[in-house]
Amino acid sequence: MRTATFKAINGNYKISDIKVTGAVGAGSDVIQKINADGSWGDMYYYYTLDGSGWLEDGWYLSDGATPVSDEDVIRLGEAFMVTSSAGFTFTFAGQVTDTNPEIDIPAGFSMVGNPTPVTVKISQIVVTGADGAGSDVIQKINADGTWGDMYYYYTLDGSGWLDDGWYLSDGATPVSDTDVLEAGESIMFTSSSGLKATFPKAL
Repeated sequence: MRTATFKAINGNYKISDIKVTGAVGAGSDVIQKINADGSWGDMYYYYTLDGSGWLEDGWYLSDGATPVSDEDVIRLGEAFMVTSSAGFTFTFAGQVTDTNPEIDIPAGFSMVGNPTPVTVKISQIVVTGADGAGSDVIQKINADGTWGDMYYYYTLDGSGWLDDGWYLSDGATPVSDTDVLEAGESIMFTSSSGLKATFPKAL
């Protein structure tokens, strides 16, 4: 699971702006968008045909023949799933956002990526709109696609037991400075209500 780490200078980030190094075949490298509500979105295939004359290297729609257009975009914080036959490198070209990125999180399940090119501490992700003790949860997805650590956001409104913020899965231990989200890394949000996640700005 990955996301773009820059915003486009004008408009949304284009799929065509993602450059790939190390892709090995015709359509064996695929990304699939995940919509804000956690449902599957559009799929895009990266073709490397090495001057065959049929298609140029680049991103294509699922028919394998139609190049992506300017309307094929990734919005700020939007996540996508990567399927590849070999390890490769994404290069993102764009602009580092000079404000705190704000991402709307719908109720239920959704996928959100760190929209900055720097490491972000879980404690730096500010949540507004959370409505309960531990009903808002994030789970990291590791680089190999396996499930990672879980973190719970507690809103206890001055109860004196815990301060509002992120806690480990035991519900009592605050996150530490080592609990982080790397650049481009994605997390799964589970929320009982719509909320907003504000990330720290990179600069």
